[in-house]
This record gives sequence, C-alpha cells and structure tokens, in this order.
Amino acid sequence: MVSHEMPADPDAAARSVEERRERALQRLDDGHAALLAALAGMDDAAAFLGSRWSVWEVMQHLLTENFVTALEEIAAGERDLLPAFDGRGDRIAADIARLEANYQRFRKLIAGLSAEQLNRPATPANPENDYPALSLLDLIERVAGHEGNHARQVSETRQYVAAFRSQERAVTVAGLGVGADGSADVDAVPLRTRELLSNADYVAGTAAALSIARRWIRGVELEMRPDNRAELVNRLARDARAGLWSMAVTQGDPAESAPDLLRQLDAAADAVSVVAAPGFYRAALTAAGISPLAAVCVSVTQLDDSDGGVSASGLASNLASGPRAAVILGADGARSWGEVAAALLELELAPERAAQVVAQLGGRTVTVSGALGSLPDTAAGERPAAIDSALILLPG
Repeated sequence: MVSHEMPADPDAAARSVEERRERALQRLDDGHAALLAALAGMDDAAAFLGSRWSVWEVMQHLLTENFVTALEEIAAGERDLLPAFDGRGDRIAADIARLEANYQRFRKLIAGLSAEQLNRPATPANPENDYPALSLLDLIERVAGHEGNHARQVSETRQYVAAFRSQERAVTVAGLGVGADGSADVDAVPLRTRELLSNADYVAGTAAALSIARRWIRGVELEMRPDNRAELVNRLARDARAGLWSMAVTQGDPAESAPDLLRQLDAAADAVSVVAAPGFYRAALTAAGISPLAAVCVSVTQLDDSDGGVSASGLASNLASGPRAAVILGADGARSWGEVAAALLELELAPERAAQVVAQLGGRTVTVSGALGSLPDTAAGERPAAIDSALILLPG
C-alpha cells in the first residue's frame, strides 16, 4: 500500500506559514512531474491490465448515471449515438488532461491563500482513529505528495505488466528452487519469483508448493491437485486473456518438476512465461556423486504420458544410452518407485542395470543400490516417486 502521509518535518515549528506553503508547493510540483513521467508512453491496453476488482470498484462499475443520461438524450433526440466502446487511447489522454487541469487548479489555490486562510481549521479531530484536527495548511502538507507516491505505484505496475508479459496474455510459471542440501524451503525461492508472487492476482500450485510460496502471495491461492489441474489450467489461461496476472508455482524448476503442466498450459494459454530456478536434478546428482555431464534426465510423468512428445522406444533408448547415468525425477501424485522400475523393465531396460533411489533430498537421503529388477521388492521401491526424489540408473 502506498502511503499518502507526509514524512515528519522536525523543523516545521520553526518555519513560517509561507515557508511551509512553499515546501508543500515544491512537493506538489515534484510529485506531479513524477506522475507525468510515470505515465509517459503508457500503452493504451497496458493501462487496463493487472488490476484486482475490489468491492468499491464493482460499485463504481454499477453506477450508471451517465449511461442512463445518454439514453435519455438519445430518446429525446438531443444526441445521435453513444460514444465508441473501445476508445482507450482517448480515455487515457482525457484522464491525463483532467489530472493536469486539477493539478493546475490545486496549485493556483494553494499559491493564492493568505497566511490567515492557511491557518483556518479544515478537519475535526477523530479520537477513534488517533487523527488530529488539521488546519488548511496541515491538510495541504499531507496531500502535497499524493501524486508523487502514486507515481511510484504507476512505475512499479508498468514494470510488472512487462514482467508478467500481460500484453501477450501470458501465464507465468515460476520455480521455487532447491536449497543447497536439496531441500525445498523458503530460503531457496529466487528473488524474481518472490517479487512476481507478491503482485500476482492468482497463484496456483500444489499444497506443498503453496506452503513455501505463501509468505509472498497477496492474491488468491488456488490449490492444484490431479483431479482439478485441467480446470485450473483453463482458468489461468482464461484469466490471463482477461488481463489478470495468472501464475503457477512449482517446487524446484518447472521444466524438471512439472513438464506435463507446462504442456497443458502451452495447449490452453496464448503464451506461457517460465521463470527458471535451481532444480532437483543437480541435487540428485550431487547426492549420488555423479557429474551432470555424465547423465541424462527425464521426468517420471513421461513414463505415463503418451502425449509427452517422447515415444516408449525413444525414451528407452535415451535411458539406456552408453556410459551415461540416467536420472528419472519424481513428480507430485506419481506412483511408487517400485512401479516406476516395473515400467522401465517393460521398456526393455536390462533388469541387471544398477540403480539407486535417492529419496527425500532435504538432508535425509535414502540411497538403495542394486539391480533395477530387484527394486520393486525393496523398501525404497515402496516409497512414492515424489517430487523431491529420483531414481538414478547407473552407467553400464
């Protein structure tokens, strides 16, 4: 929230009424100049993006006196047509002209007040809100920086319109990152993701992802589950088309932890903007002591998704390739690692292939080394193929 209050002036008591007025006029001029600078070059469409509807805004929308007046004038033959519906450029220009006219009017009023007028009472005290009685000068000093404060708000809003790619009606998918020890926690969330979260209208994610992101979310949370993901994907795409800032968050990096979500959004939304973050792939390799240059990576969801762009034979060839290790990353709602191992065997990977399950990467790793064919019968095989775990097929 942008404050309209004037910073405390420790020397106010020592200043004359005229000096205080001149300082207020200077703040007024500076704020107006900042506002005009913030509005300069405003795209007609971008000016109407990214706003949340408040109750007050809904009420303003329903106040239709001007519309009724216009209909009365048409009925009486006093006018021919209603104005064009989509005159955004004219509306912005007209509003800026109104701001300028009101600024000049306000400035002229302040500059023309006498010391006696400036000292006249303007507002009564409000003890319930600890608000003091104000003179006309006191009130002028408090509101002189109003435009300057909102100039910062306009500038920040325009920055986030660009960051959210609102004009492309893009859905933003941001990663929450992975800590140094492979854990998913608030300290691992990248700064850019934090900033976007605080400005998004909607943030969708799994319960685990939202629990990490919640401290920065100021909009509406949408918990994403396997049974409602298609519905939320369509909602995010629809809201983005309406100019809202729609966002989804994933643990780790979206390309690693949610490739199927990205595919669904690509199909439903006009555009998808992905904010990358450190993922679980490197954390799994670090836990297993394997260089990223000596490994290939796929998601466990690709074993189930025939529309994922990877054929069964292609996936088997990728995982079985020569001297490199293969990392199969877990995902939310996936089956157990034993079932994943069984699916890999159906792709004709060798049962004797050495495998490791690296589970719960956040400081509590369970690493089971043995043949891929025996994994379904181990304790590690019973573990869910969760998003913070991986199955590593060793070279050979």
